[in-house]
Amino acid sequence: MPRIRAESIAAHKKASRSAILDAAQKVFLANGYDGVSLSTIADVSGLPRTTIYEYFPSKGRILMAVLSDRVPPLVEGMLDRLKEAGPLETINQIFAGSMDLVVEAPEMAALMFRVGRELPKALRDEMWELLNPVTDELVRQCRRGAEAGTFATEFPDRYAMVLADMLVSAIDELTYEREPRRVAPAVLAARTAFIRGGLLGA
Repeated sequence: MPRIRAESIAAHKKASRSAILDAAQKVFLANGYDGVSLSTIADVSGLPRTTIYEYFPSKGRILMAVLSDRVPPLVEGMLDRLKEAGPLETINQIFAGSMDLVVEAPEMAALMFRVGRELPKALRDEMWELLNPVTDELVRQCRRGAEAGTFATEFPDRYAMVLADMLVSAIDELTYEREPRRVAPAVLAARTAFIRGGLLGA
């Protein structure tokens, strides 16, 4: 069994936690949520099961830790890359950027949108909150368009929720494709055409 060597207790704890999360990501992707136990994660991480309990009380909390550590930087990076534009173009950028994330980080997309759906409801609700920054930006852009009179909707917040659901469905579609890069343009084009028709009445 491999041993983690570190210069301090803090460094050791950080390395142990990282080993647990790396192992968890690997086995959850390979076996799904129900097919993984704490013993499986312990075996792959090279740490005793008792050590796993020192960091996390359950496999659900381990999966949430993987997602909480690794999804927000991807989301923040995508939002940071948005270029200054009108509301419709910004919404299109959000959809395009999200498609790019699935193509560039397919394992993380599968972990959240496939394995994560098997989490107990309380943890699943917590998981979806990781996408709140995207939803908030969609709300902001829908309000901008409605206030400017360019969007044909009297309920921008509700329309933003519809857009968020559409975005999740697009990501779902890609995560189940063997070649997401090949089909991503068609998935994106279908959504953006629908968005344009709904918001502009075109």
